[in-house]
Amino acid sequence: GMGDSQNLELAFATQLCLGNALEGNDQIADAMDTYTQIVKNKAFVGGGRVRVNMGNVYFNQKDYQKAIKMYRMAIDQVPANQRWLRMKITRNVAMAFIRMGQYVDAANTLGEIMDNEPDVHTGFQLVVCHYAVGDKDKMKRAFIALLKLRAYESDEPDEDGGEDGGLHGAGATRRGATADDVLGDDGLRQMMREKQLEARRKILQAAKLIGPKIAANEELGYEFLLEEMHAHGYEFLANELEMEQALAHLRGRGANFEEGKRALKEFEKKEHALKARAATNLSFLYFAEGDFENAEKYADMSVESNRYDASALVNKGNCMLQRGDMEGARDCYLEAVGVEADCVDAIYNLGLVNKRLEQYQDALVNFRKVISIIPNDPEATWQLADVCELMGNRSMAIKQFDLLHARLPTDPGVLARLGALHAAAGDEAKALQCYNESHRVYPPNIPVIEWLGTYHAQQRAYEKAHEFFAFASEVKPRDTKWPLLAASCQRRAGKLADALETYKSVHARNPDHAECLRHIVNILTDLGRTSEAAEYDEKLSAAESRGAGGFSGGGDALSAVETQKPLIGRAKLEMPEGGLPPDEESPHAPETP
Repeated sequence: GMGDSQNLELAFATQLCLGNALEGNDQIADAMDTYTQIVKNKAFVGGGRVRVNMGNVYFNQKDYQKAIKMYRMAIDQVPANQRWLRMKITRNVAMAFIRMGQYVDAANTLGEIMDNEPDVHTGFQLVVCHYAVGDKDKMKRAFIALLKLRAYESDEPDEDGGEDGGLHGAGATRRGATADDVLGDDGLRQMMREKQLEARRKILQAAKLIGPKIAANEELGYEFLLEEMHAHGYEFLANELEMEQALAHLRGRGANFEEGKRALKEFEKKEHALKARAATNLSFLYFAEGDFENAEKYADMSVESNRYDASALVNKGNCMLQRGDMEGARDCYLEAVGVEADCVDAIYNLGLVNKRLEQYQDALVNFRKVISIIPNDPEATWQLADVCELMGNRSMAIKQFDLLHARLPTDPGVLARLGALHAAAGDEAKALQCYNESHRVYPPNIPVIEWLGTYHAQQRAYEKAHEFFAFASEVKPRDTKWPLLAASCQRRAGKLADALETYKSVHARNPDHAECLRHIVNILTDLGRTSEAAEYDEKLSAAESRGAGGFSGGGDALSAVETQKPLIGRAKLEMPEGGLPPDEESPHAPETP
């Protein structure tokens, strides 16, 4: 009677809940036993549908063949009048085919769903499957079918492309109040908006995916997609796609800035929001190219269009900083942070401005905030260490550079700064280790070579010092300082003949260099070659009468070097291409949206 029927329903619900609980606790074998008992009990009405649960278990175990078998057996248990449920299970079959890489079978299954119960997610997956197979015509047809759904789009013209409807606020503004404005922003309407935005994202993703593949070239492919979008009433999405096209020219190794600028300038004639976004990107481009006049022009345009765009404010601040208005730049960066609290570009640039204004405590706070948002960011860590040194906190600066060195073990600039800090702290052993490693990684760094040469000269290891000064003369062949230092090392090491040859090579390039001639005369005299010494002495007298440069009092270049300490402190280090900035870099421009 009625009691038996209720007991059967209760038993079915209890066993199904037990199976779900076991599955949720990863007791898969027990869960499958429970589901099997339900399926085999003919007294349970609709028990065969539990095969969907069994199929899901196999799907999660990546046993897709068994999952497909279970899904199809479940479909057989669903009445024909419950078409929506049959199609939902059929979609599971399609997903299993996709996971197996059987895109043709997946496309056929998804096509069946689109013929019966079409939806956005299925349409998007169908586009992806045809893309995977490479069928251009079917990609086009699937994309058009996706557009025809008009999923979650209102029939009222003022709903499409409104301020809340576009992906980035693009599109026409509302022209008048509607019933929805009176009723308020209820939960159902909010849910519909979210679904509408998700549908539009899927359409835009599908367009960006297939655009380069559906025609002879990318331009023709996007032209076809734009025509279809306009034809089906998706003007705001067409504008988004055009924006993506323009920005695509700026990405990757094959970036074409001129084409990107041309495309972005077209948006000056379009909707307010799109015009503002295009101006932001154009300002970024011109700033990167060094055209600061146009960069400021478009920065002003983007700020006027949208005062609450953090990227536009950062661009404006960069332009002001470039022309020396640091207070104005700081105000722009502060306003950008007020609009978007985690705008890393604004916070980092604010730190640079505060450092230039010698507001070191504020700069310290800025760079620490950047690191809290992007942990282990190398540039922010470098600047934080630099500010610590400027504040006189050498131990904290060393700690920060050590952290940076741990993340960038082969960066020569970091190693050189560590060497300078250790030298300033009086720890020459650690300084020598850091400078040696920096030189090993990037040999042509002149300040590092000079420190190492000076250090070894002070230790009276003249042959070792000569190696560094000789190498410096190869790096800077027009600078007579380095061969003179190298020759002085050879002379101190007792290699007079070698020193003489080095001095003569300097004389050949600089005939009036008095110091060089003086050393040649002294060496020739020491070697007993008096006639040759007299010849060079005449040249020395002539050079001195012309006022040629050189040390007086019989000293040499090495004597001057030995009386000073090696380079310490915040030495301006020459950096290899791609290295971290030794001090302040150009302000960060915002990433291209």
